[in-house]
Amino acid sequence: MAACSDSVQFEPVGSDYFSIGKLCGVDVAVVRSVVGKDTLVHKYVMMDSAAAGLGTDLRRRGFPEKWQSAFVLRVPLKRVVALSTAQVGYMLRLGLRDNIIGVSDGQYIVDSILYERARQKSVASIGYDAGALEKLMALSPDLVLDFTTGGDYDNYEQIARTNLPLMLTSEWQESSALAKLEWIKLYGILFGLRAQADTIFEQEKNKYETLKKMIASSASDSLPTSDFLPPTKSCPRVLAGMSYGGVWHASGGNSFTANLVRDAGGCYLWASDTSRELTFSFEQVYALADSVDMWVNPSAFGTVDEILSLEPRVKNIKAFREKKIFQNDGRKGPGGGNDFYEGAITRPAELLWNLTKCIKGTVPSVNSIDTSYKWYRNIYNF
Repeated sequence: MAACSDSVQFEPVGSDYFSIGKLCGVDVAVVRSVVGKDTLVHKYVMMDSAAAGLGTDLRRRGFPEKWQSAFVLRVPLKRVVALSTAQVGYMLRLGLRDNIIGVSDGQYIVDSILYERARQKSVASIGYDAGALEKLMALSPDLVLDFTTGGDYDNYEQIARTNLPLMLTSEWQESSALAKLEWIKLYGILFGLRAQADTIFEQEKNKYETLKKMIASSASDSLPTSDFLPPTKSCPRVLAGMSYGGVWHASGGNSFTANLVRDAGGCYLWASDTSRELTFSFEQVYALADSVDMWVNPSAFGTVDEILSLEPRVKNIKAFREKKIFQNDGRKGPGGGNDFYEGAITRPAELLWNLTKCIKGTVPSVNSIDTSYKWYRNIYNF
């Protein structure tokens, strides 16, 4: 068969970690995951029945050499294992609950129907023990959706050795709410729902950007850009993270948290830092204690007592004294799973509205925002 063009016609996307486009008349994707100093890059060619009928041997199909080792997926996918809650969230937003045949741990699924299916074992809980690979192989899924953090629980290399179709997603590494949401376009291709995925993205993007502009225009002063400018009424200073063993772990200035705080009208303490993650001594954070107007994401702690038991000195932080500590666990599933990592990922405008209410106390009225979604809540309230 004659060779096709060796250049992919990539679409413009806001993500740093995936690309989608067309090559040789079919959909293709490049998915990247950063692990330490390394970047894992995987290529996928997605063929429907008509395209696959011409053969799935990419070399014989005339694909360029650098694409001949890409993994071929037959789409639309029907039976998928989703090992992260974010993957579940994208699929649920596209109405694909019935396509999920396995999850990492059903106890932490927020969607009540999928949770119950996992409890009754009609959806498998794969886990990370020695039997995980056998469970996956027994399911024979069309695709295993996994992720890697470089930690002890990574199992993607073992899964890859089974020859099961595997895709590592890295939406959790994106630095903005809209970049996270844009992954839904890839899911749209995988499940034959691209038009629906595009519609969801555009609608959510428009809502988010409209709300963001209204929040910015409501500020009476220009937002400070220095870490050391005093707080203003229009721009409260926001602390994030928590101390462990005297070391404070916080999101960097180029992180999802920092950018969400900025869009919500807050001044993140380390906004000018370009890192994704930061560490400080407790004393360094304590030195800023009286200038911290509010505190978000205190690790996984949900109560004041839990925080104090780990680090009693935080009681002297201004945000603690004034009872302005906001945790992202306001929506939970039957087993305690946190919807911030499942449902919020596909509803960024509602998430922005929610955090803006916490930071500024008021928020511009946008008719299309569903104000029933409340992931952030003040830990003093319940």
